[in-house]
Amino acid sequence: MYLLLLFIVLAIAYLSDFFYYYAKADFSYDQTNNIVLIEYLTKEKFKAKDYSKYPKGFSQYNKKLTGKLIDDRAAFRYEYPLIDGHGGVFETTLQPTDISRQVDYYGLKDHLIHKSENGFSLRSDLSKSDYMANMNTDGWYFKSYSDFGVNYRELAYRFSSFTQPIAQKIYNDLHALGKDSYFNRVQATLNFVQFIPYGRPEYDAPGWYYHELAVPPECFIMGYGDCDTKSLFFVSILLHLIPPENMVLVNCVVDATSTSEGGNHCMAAVSNLGIHNENIIFENKKYVLIETTQPCQIGAANWKSFEAKEIIGLA
Repeated sequence: MYLLLLFIVLAIAYLSDFFYYYAKADFSYDQTNNIVLIEYLTKEKFKAKDYSKYPKGFSQYNKKLTGKLIDDRAAFRYEYPLIDGHGGVFETTLQPTDISRQVDYYGLKDHLIHKSENGFSLRSDLSKSDYMANMNTDGWYFKSYSDFGVNYRELAYRFSSFTQPIAQKIYNDLHALGKDSYFNRVQATLNFVQFIPYGRPEYDAPGWYYHELAVPPECFIMGYGDCDTKSLFFVSILLHLIPPENMVLVNCVVDATSTSEGGNHCMAAVSNLGIHNENIIFENKKYVLIETTQPCQIGAANWKSFEAKEIIGLA
């Protein structure tokens, strides 16, 4: 009986691509090559960043994202589960001028803020006009002293040129299989992002603050991202595949009674998926919460409690 159960478990694991995506993983992060790639591809950037820190909380899901320098550019290949047991392969070539320009879209001059373990606070000796001029040009927003932070909606659109080829490849692959549908576009995009390993980026450098957020090119090149990094990447791809009014970003607290690290969280949410669990309501419309940090089904949740703090529309 036990042998039969073991055989069934192994068969399910094999058929679900478990071994393909996990068996060869060493569950560690070798950042040497990634740092060479990101430093070369961002060598023309203006804002200082420190890519040398080991990612916090690193969790390996996929060893199938590789990159190498070729002459004056870098070539990447990423294998991931597409849909219904079919694999997807995304290949791209990136150049320093383009990637340097894109990473400069985001970053806050640290003389504007007081940094702390919980993030940052505004300096009371600076005027509203100072913040309007200096925060809002750098991928942040300042509306008032009670309403400020990372402008995730703006960033989702700013990286359109980076994410468009990814979306196009997902569409082409689904179409070729005869499986192009609204749901499958969301699922395949989620697979693309979920199977990038988890890790919290810490790129602060003298003069600059990044709020532990990696923008989509950094997430892809460095090969890891955390909750807001991967949720931003997810919606930025999906903007090319479904209407923007059908998705939101959700800043929230999970396991809300806990004050320990990891309570603050970010997820995406998508409407019209035909799934009725784990819904939130935004402007009288239902959205299904989507966890981007690790491989799991649409609508699946691994937290005990949930409290939405901010819902950000993409339309």
